[in-house]
Amino acid sequence: MGNDHGHNHNHHAHSGSKNILIAFLLNFTFAIVEFIGGLYTNSMAILSDSLHDFGDSMALLLSYFMEKYSKKDPDAKYTFGYKRFSVLSAMINGLILFLGSLFVIKEAFERVFNPSEIHQEGMLILAILGIVVNSIAAWRLSKDEGLNQKMVMLHLLEDILGWVAVFIVSIVLFFKPWFVLDSILSILISILILKNVYKNLLETFKILLQKFPNDLELDSMEKEIKSLRDVIDIHCIQGWSLDSSSFALNLHVVAKDQSTIKEIDSIKRDIKEILKKYDVEQSSIEFESQSYHCDHSLKK
Repeated sequence: MGNDHGHNHNHHAHSGSKNILIAFLLNFTFAIVEFIGGLYTNSMAILSDSLHDFGDSMALLLSYFMEKYSKKDPDAKYTFGYKRFSVLSAMINGLILFLGSLFVIKEAFERVFNPSEIHQEGMLILAILGIVVNSIAAWRLSKDEGLNQKMVMLHLLEDILGWVAVFIVSIVLFFKPWFVLDSILSILISILILKNVYKNLLETFKILLQKFPNDLELDSMEKEIKSLRDVIDIHCIQGWSLDSSSFALNLHVVAKDQSTIKEIDSIKRDIKEILKKYDVEQSSIEFESQSYHCDHSLKK
């Protein structure tokens, strides 16, 4: 059972890195097409977005290498493994996306008061291409999990919504010269993206600051451990996240005074099995005798 789980996890990790690379190639190639198209259509919105997409592409490339690096096994330098590199990538991606969104809002505000004429036929073609390309990349990444993948998905979601806005504006421009619509939609979309970026950045900061993980079902886990034979109590529980889906835990276990070393080893194995069910990949368990725990508690 454990071997199957490991195999699926490695396959999923490989798939995640591959999907990020595909998203990068699609994004980078389209950024070049978008830049040329922006010059052709005389659209500052498209030119600004092409620069934004180049930034997104670099963020995606960083995500690809960080995601691969995060799958390395623990070693003498990083005894808890390299999972945090994925979280670090999510944080960098979030900051890039945050700054990129602020830049788009700034450019959009300037265009609200000074709209310029746009080549709507070229806009329409580029909008359709943008929606298709980014939707393909988003569809590939929708199969993956993790904070890094969520941040990358936000990059792609921002692009898709941006191109939907361009598509709507290009249709309207065939009938009315309301060029200011492009800027208004860009601002609304950027505000929506900023809200999601804030939420995901908050999660990355919590992990990096080693906050006790919200997803760890502590009450259920404690109940299972305390139900083990010869276990009196558990205390001094310290937990943190290695990444968005795996945890580390330190705890003290109070065992009966008459417990032998062999029985303590058996209890430890049972506890490790329980912890695995709760995605605790790293754990440190310290045992105390019942009499030691009572004496220590009285001194306190």
